[in-house]
Amino acid sequence: MPISVRRKVRKRLRPFTLGIPLAMMCCMVAYTFFSSPLSFSSPLSPHRRLSGGAEGCDDVTIAGWEDGAGGAIWHLFLMFYVFCALAVICDDYFCESLEKISEGLGLSPDVAGATFMAAGSSAPELFVSMADNVFAKETKSLGVGTIIGSAIFNILIIIALTAALAGQDLQLDFRPLARDSSWYTISIILMIIAIADGEVNTGESILLVLGYVGYVTYMVFNEKIQNKLCSKEKSYEKGEAPVGINDIELGGVEEPATTKPDSPKANLKDSLQEDKETTKETKETKDEVGSSGDNDDDDEPGPYFEGLKWSSVVDEGYTGQLWWIFTYPINLVFRLTVPDCQQEVFSGPAGYTSCFMLSIGWIALLSHFLVDSATKFGCIVGMPFTLMGLTIVAAGTSVPDAISSVVVAKSGEGDMAVSNAIGSNVFDILLGLGLPYFLSNVLKDVSPKVAVDDLIPSICILYGILAAVIGILWYSKWNLNPKVGMSLLIIYIMYVIYAYIHMLN
Repeated sequence: MPISVRRKVRKRLRPFTLGIPLAMMCCMVAYTFFSSPLSFSSPLSPHRRLSGGAEGCDDVTIAGWEDGAGGAIWHLFLMFYVFCALAVICDDYFCESLEKISEGLGLSPDVAGATFMAAGSSAPELFVSMADNVFAKETKSLGVGTIIGSAIFNILIIIALTAALAGQDLQLDFRPLARDSSWYTISIILMIIAIADGEVNTGESILLVLGYVGYVTYMVFNEKIQNKLCSKEKSYEKGEAPVGINDIELGGVEEPATTKPDSPKANLKDSLQEDKETTKETKETKDEVGSSGDNDDDDEPGPYFEGLKWSSVVDEGYTGQLWWIFTYPINLVFRLTVPDCQQEVFSGPAGYTSCFMLSIGWIALLSHFLVDSATKFGCIVGMPFTLMGLTIVAAGTSVPDAISSVVVAKSGEGDMAVSNAIGSNVFDILLGLGLPYFLSNVLKDVSPKVAVDDLIPSICILYGILAAVIGILWYSKWNLNPKVGMSLLIIYIMYVIYAYIHMLN
């Protein structure tokens, strides 16, 4: 899929995927106002504000104008706008720079997928964990809650969105699913070992990081190991190649079969590399994506400031135009401060390195504001920080992962989409928790505290959800279709209801 088309698809998906955390926010506001109405004019009593946990709110400074319903709504808006900004910086800049770096270093798709590509779509979770465990005065379990909630969101909602928006039924190969599920299980076990006593010391944080090193090492030999254990022909009873692996259709145009390594996060790099090679070989081929009839003669991203002109959204309809206005400040600031390495002028090593470094700076800054707003909102309305991380923050920071999976699913790559959803959890748990915990022990000489009592039920649910997903896919004969997606959506809704009832009571 050409870069210009891929960016159009991502932009169209953002409002839809960001609607999920927005819906959670609206439900939370409705629950808060109906259960214990907040006043717009008078500040909240100390008891009401600290009902989310006095231990976490003692060091939180809340101004007088924030201490009420108006302040709660303001911080909800700030969180949503930060979610939008994180989606843009990760999709349009950070991931693109990581693809360039991977190509420049000559990394194999498996290693690139397990390292740079994983960091691209999982960066928000990592930096939220860093902000909570390293930069905050006192750890509030918001980071670990976000990681666990993101894992549940990824395996249920992202796969559900993939099934719903792919535009076709996707036949899956069980081998990458078995591999990712095995490493996901190992990651959860290591996390339980690390947080079991309510705090994470240096040795336990190193254990998590070493687990990630082991995962990357395995991915180096992934293709050889899979070929040795079982062949693709043996994974199907009838010996037929699955649709979406060997028979990829883009807008009705059938492409020749190709063999790709099944690695999480390597998907976007593989697809991009093939598109570049195809474009160089023949300029007569035109890709048609979806039903919109968009034709792209080349793989050029267009003029640098084209996306900031009203003419770029004239044909987008009212929804697209309103979204363009709402996110215009975000796109303008990023366009002026971060070089787009897909543009020819910034395509060299200096360009994509600058894009990489500046993107990290923006993600870190946005994550700081996200944690700050989430903390104040939790204190104002009495929402436990762990619940905040498990639901609202987890859904908002998982938007880049969701968009990446849906984009590759629209090209018929079901295995890649599912690997992206499950494999990213390995990065989130092992490095997203291990690295911040290690830095907290080393830099602050403090072992981060973890609200184990609140998290253990959700960790146990992780295993149940993984078993349920595998069982549903097995029952559907490894066919990812809208019915499977609806089943996963129902499971997630049940989990969110349980989390709210359990923690708010």
